[in-house]
Amino acid sequence: MQTKTLRKWNNALHRDIGYLCVGMTLIYAISGIVLNHFKAGDFSHPDYSQSSINMKVDLPQNGKVDQTYVFNILEKIKERKSYKSFVTGEGYLQIFLTNGSVYIDLNNGEAQVEKKTPRYIIREFNQLHFNNLKRFYTWFSDIFAAGLITLAITGLFVLRGKNGIVGRGAWLTAIGIIIPALFLIFYS
Repeated sequence: MQTKTLRKWNNALHRDIGYLCVGMTLIYAISGIVLNHFKAGDFSHPDYSQSSINMKVDLPQNGKVDQTYVFNILEKIKERKSYKSFVTGEGYLQIFLTNGSVYIDLNNGEAQVEKKTPRYIIREFNQLHFNNLKRFYTWFSDIFAAGLITLAITGLFVLRGKNGIVGRGAWLTAIGIIIPALFLIFYS
């Protein structure tokens, strides 16, 4: 096959696979940025935001914690519909809600209400990023990874001459390999 024909096929393959990979590349990139900052401690959790309210509640009469007492607390904080369960321990009560919890110190009535609000879109992107869907999505993400490998290789040969792989492209490719290698050397 002639060089001109090979280049034409290479560029067409690079272009078409690039178009196919745009959506997933954006999903992985956005999710990756969020996960990088979550691990660095900028977020309490990548999939939801957390808020906390401190308050004082009435202590149970006769020191008895039962479901009636729990429901009375939840009515006051307007969380009765999100009730899941509760546990008691030495001097405390913890009520579990659909999106949060209530912790009550049974010695002094101090309570902390924690609520979690889903970060829609980001949460779904993270599900894809972590492959929480499994099954057929595993195959889809493997095909996507193969597409990225193909994009990287065909991208090396899109341009010719001084801007291509024999010129400036070689230097940029080398830098793109050296930088991650340096991070591995210095931080491993």
